[in-house]
Amino acid sequence: MARNDILWMARQADREWDCDRNMVEWIEHFAGLVAEMEREACAKVCDDWQNSFEIDTRGWWASAVCAQTIRARGEK
Repeated sequence: MARNDILWMARQADREWDCDRNMVEWIEHFAGLVAEMEREACAKVCDDWQNSFEIDTRGWWASAVCAQTIRARGEK
């Protein structure tokens, strides 16, 4: 998520706020936390789906890759 995306979301919140450096940093941090939590929730769905398959099936591997790919989006 780019800095401009975060600022755009903050402006869309339709709240008057002072765009000083501390507020921008807080918003970036907050948005990062929200994104991290959402990624983990999505990866957990893949983990749960993986557990419904027998090992060595295509579904098992696909769900494992799905969870791994979602979690990797949070790495820099």
